Amino acid sequence: MAFKYLGKKGHIGSLETKNRLIMTAMGVGVGTHSGAATDEFIEFYTQRAKGGAGLIITEITRVNETHGVGEYAQLSLAKDEVIPSFQKLADSVHKYGAKIFAQLHHPGRETHLALNTSVQELVSSSPFPSIIAPEPTRALTVEEIHGLVNDFASAAKRARKAGLDGIEVHAGHGYLITQFLSANDNFRTDEYGGSLENRMRFLLEIIGAIRETCGKDFPISVRLSSSEFLDAVGMRSGITVEESAKTAAACERAGADLINVSSGTHFTGNTIVEPTTYQQGWKLPFAAELKKAVSVPVSATSVFREPEFCEKVLEDGSIDFIAMGRSWLADPEWGVKALDGRSEEIRKCLGCMYCFESTGNALYTEEGHVQCSVNPYLGDETHYDAPKQDGGGRKAVVVGSGPAGLEAAMILAERKFDVTLFEKENYLGGQMHLSSLPPQRGKMGNFIKYAEKQLEKLGATVKLDTEVTADEIKALNPYTVMLCTGSVAVLPKSIPGIEGEQVYTAQDVLTGKVTFENKKIVVAGGGLTGMETAEFLQEKGNEVTDIDMLPAMGLTAFPLVAMDETSRLAKSGVRTMPCHKLAEIRENSVLLEDAAGYQIELPCDAVVMCLGVRPVNQLKKELEGMDNVYLLGDAAHSGRRVTDAVHAAFDAAYHLK
Repeated sequence: MAFKYLGKKGHIGSLETKNRLIMTAMGVGVGTHSGAATDEFIEFYTQRAKGGAGLIITEITRVNETHGVGEYAQLSLAKDEVIPSFQKLADSVHKYGAKIFAQLHHPGRETHLALNTSVQELVSSSPFPSIIAPEPTRALTVEEIHGLVNDFASAAKRARKAGLDGIEVHAGHGYLITQFLSANDNFRTDEYGGSLENRMRFLLEIIGAIRETCGKDFPISVRLSSSEFLDAVGMRSGITVEESAKTAAACERAGADLINVSSGTHFTGNTIVEPTTYQQGWKLPFAAELKKAVSVPVSATSVFREPEFCEKVLEDGSIDFIAMGRSWLADPEWGVKALDGRSEEIRKCLGCMYCFESTGNALYTEEGHVQCSVNPYLGDETHYDAPKQDGGGRKAVVVGSGPAGLEAAMILAERKFDVTLFEKENYLGGQMHLSSLPPQRGKMGNFIKYAEKQLEKLGATVKLDTEVTADEIKALNPYTVMLCTGSVAVLPKSIPGIEGEQVYTAQDVLTGKVTFENKKIVVAGGGLTGMETAEFLQEKGNEVTDIDMLPAMGLTAFPLVAMDETSRLAKSGVRTMPCHKLAEIRENSVLLEDAAGYQIELPCDAVVMCLGVRPVNQLKKELEGMDNVYLLGDAAHSGRRVTDAVHAAFDAAYHLK
């Protein structure tokens, strides 16, 4: 498929971009506290420029060193010393025809005093602390507001001096400017509070000051949250789409050249960085409302993953630029692969949220950086070259095709080993395949599709429906064996009735080995597998109760993912019973026991066990004495996540001597 619209040149003010693909700002934590563009930052962005991004917008870049630090290792344009490093960044990105903006930012109260050690209070429009991470907060004075306007303009001037192509003002996601825009946060009674006109004043003064300082030919993008979605979580309504449209129009009048539409605030973070259940294009109706209000170009994020979908969006005129974040983390070559017609070769984002989870602590300490479940190179671009092609046709055996097996097979094949992958099921993916089957979770299968295409391209042999034995492996005389044999469900024999005919596993249900309709079903386990299986069964027309011993459902999952799933369970009608353990399984019921020892009997037709998994690794012992035998994924440690499995397999296959 030819992508006429994706590949079409774009215009932002006086700037021309080589295509309509924008890489949006994301904190990655690969820099230092100084705020300079390090070699790691430069290589991270350069790879995305080389990979086809038309415009790159840097991560949040601070404009104030006193109370404006939002991350430990973020970029800074608050001082002249960083300009040479930004010049290197701009030069490197420009080599590949990409343009680059710095996203200018102040966190307001959405930061930590530990990052802003020269002050005792964080700052905001009003003296109210963050709901998410409450720390002492005071209202900015009018004089300080004027000073911050100058800070933004000075930072933009440094960006221009460094050779960057423009800037973006971050006025969304609950940060300082949003704390002025939102009636839910701004309770000022002076000229910066009250009416929408007054609440916009800070943002409009920033745009005006940048335009005056940098001239008419220096593009300004404004990132806006179209809605805070606070009414959806039972809070007083803040920013709405109707207000945002008026704000966008005012930004254009003040000198903005691009409106970059997002959504959400810190309390509704799932609408900023969406879990896998959110579908492509869900934000487009909000972006369309803002587009009606302005004549300048509009870009928007909306869980974009498929080039074909993006092409249709641009063809329809919904927006003018496709803005993506995590897609560029998962595959830095997303753009060139799409425009070359190689969509099947794109390593697509799963929406698993691990990048967001991994940056959680890293953004506030010296330790760690962003990571991606399916891209082990992310954040380590300066440390890894492409795998050496030194396999020399030596035989390599991979047993099991879960995420660990697929990654190991791909890297070994890329290294020119003669790879044979054995899978006992008639499908690839192992537990990852199962996780893609519940409602709205198809994106979890993206990695499987990518790996299948890559293994075919690289010439690997894939044998499905084949449970290989140790003797058969030995007969192949392989140079290396990577055992990725996965895991099976835990069925605790301590539970009376566990061996009953009415007891099943999540795998039985999700693969269709057993089907239910209009039945009463108890799912034992409130982790992600249990909750997703419960939703799957409820959608099939059953009456489902999900139980767990812990005091809340999803406690072992990343909070934003758990929040999404518990919300989905509530909407689907699944009954949840935390603080209840499965004491006994009877013929037509289960006996539950709460934390106080009180027992209740719950009628049911079937019980689905989702109490974790245990490793399957007997082949390891049977292959003792062979060289280069590795145990990876769930086979090594039960319950490993996709990222653990993929990264361990990458490490083993990449560094194999």
